[in-house]
Amino acid sequence: MRTRKSEALAVPMSSMIDIVFLLLIYFIVTMEDEIPEAHLSINLPSPGSKKENDSQPKLLELQVYKNELRLRGKLMSYEEIDSFFKRFGGMDKDTTVMVQVSQHARAQDLVTALDLCRKHGFNNLNVLSIND
Repeated sequence: MRTRKSEALAVPMSSMIDIVFLLLIYFIVTMEDEIPEAHLSINLPSPGSKKENDSQPKLLELQVYKNELRLRGKLMSYEEIDSFFKRFGGMDKDTTVMVQVSQHARAQDLVTALDLCRKHGFNNLNVLSIND
């Protein structure tokens, strides 16, 4: 008696590869870019939470340029800003400091400005890049 060898079924790989490439193209085309601003934490006031004695939020503008710092547009030295923050920071730590950084400023200039804010306990900091 003769025994037949079982013939293995050949799976057509070309059609499977075609499907894989079609799925790959579909996922690439339908992919949406992640918006980096979506991960920023924003503190929004709840409706009806405005107190009668609340005025406009206090805001300090600190501009950082290459080798110079400006507070509210006025050119000041590191020591002058330090003494101003010492006087002002003792009154209200909830003040928001808007740090506007020139694109030509060095990283060290920004670090110096942020160190000043941290030294005097300002926790609400906003860093913004400006064109000059």
